[in-house]
Amino acid sequence: MYKSFVAIGIMATITLVGCDLNQQENIKEVSMAELSQQEELKKEEIVLDKDEVSDKAEPASSDSEGKDQNAKEKAENAERASEPETEEPGPEAEEETKSEEESKTETAPEEKTEAEGAVATEKEIEKPADMFNHYPRGQFAVDGNPGQTVENATGVFTIEKATEAGNVKVGPINIQIKNVSLVSGEVTEASIAGISGDEVRFLQVDAVLQNTSDLPIRFFFASTTIGMNGHQLTAHDMFSGRTDGDYTSTTPKNATLVYMLNETHSPSEQISNVTIDITSSPINIETEESVGTGTSINISL
Repeated sequence: MYKSFVAIGIMATITLVGCDLNQQENIKEVSMAELSQQEELKKEEIVLDKDEVSDKAEPASSDSEGKDQNAKEKAENAERASEPETEEPGPEAEEETKSEEESKTETAPEEKTEAEGAVATEKEIEKPADMFNHYPRGQFAVDGNPGQTVENATGVFTIEKATEAGNVKVGPINIQIKNVSLVSGEVTEASIAGISGDEVRFLQVDAVLQNTSDLPIRFFFASTTIGMNGHQLTAHDMFSGRTDGDYTSTTPKNATLVYMLNETHSPSEQISNVTIDITSSPINIETEESVGTGTSINISL
């Protein structure tokens, strides 16, 4: 019996010990659960604290931005106040401005047209001068009125008589005889004086020639002769100006012919009439046919 009681006591003791152990483990588990809950609460508190800090920071930043905006507005208001006031244009001023712009727009093309017309007119005026063959007129060529003394590189000359003969047409060649002069003078250029002599007297003929047709023409005006008091004079090759027979275009060109006189010819006071004999005939270069005949012009000096 005693052994059975002992055994029962031991078993009870073991059972009690096992219960204590189970209770301790349950207590530990409860403690661990409480610790985890506390940690989670702490985390939640930390997050809440951060949110509160951010919430506080946002109003502060918004306050600073509001202050900056206010400061800018105050500065702009101060600048506006310092600037002079300008009156805005009313409806009448706007209508006047529009009418002025419309009037400028309407007159601009007319002004442009007038300007273009002026430029075109200037070009038309310049065109004849540009479309002209200027040939050298020779060493003895002088310009002036009767009784006038002229000095040039060749010498000193006096225009004794002069006249204008006008226009004459030989076939398609129009010849404008602008001047016929009786000239005398002293040659100062030694190289020329060695050929002509120191004292000279001559007839000078100035003309402008032009082919008025589309035909290519050959015409030699330099072959023109002068009849004077029974003498037939030919142009001096050296002292006359440059000439050629090319009239293949309608471009006008000048020509100056000089007819030297000597002691065998009549004195100047006896020379009052001369005859210009244009002996050359215009030739069509393509067909080699004559398209006109020469003519004669009587001139009073």
